[in-house]
Amino acid sequence: MAIISAIDLQRWERIARFSVEEAKLRNEKVYFLHCVEVPKVSSMVAEKVLKEEGEKMGREMLAKCAELAREKGVEFETVLSKEKNVVKFILDFADKVNASIIIIGTTKKTKTGKILFGSVAQDVILNSKQPVVCLK
Repeated sequence: MAIISAIDLQRWERIARFSVEEAKLRNEKVYFLHCVEVPKVSSMVAEKVLKEEGEKMGREMLAKCAELAREKGVEFETVLSKEKNVVKFILDFADKVNASIIIIGTTKKTKTGKILFGSVAQDVILNSKQPVVCLK
């Protein structure tokens, strides 16, 4: 069994710390997952720069997550994805590694915001076979 820690740029440290403590309690491996999301822009050059910067930030954040796990002696793996469908990636990965739990961050959004932008956390909660812990 394993723990999926779906890391985002805003709440990465809180999610990572909670995931590491949970992994230590359960004696399970933790997978830190981060999906690079690049907004569509009119310029291909700008889109390429945004993608490269997103990947760089993602790698740096995952390295910090790895350090937290190392400090606590928790087995871990980091995964940086460029998958467009973030929810599908998280759920498929959780099934692939036989995850016991998914840990994900959530933010408060207005009803309009949810309609326009969706909610990764909400879709994971509604479609996951595994229990999901949401952190704000």
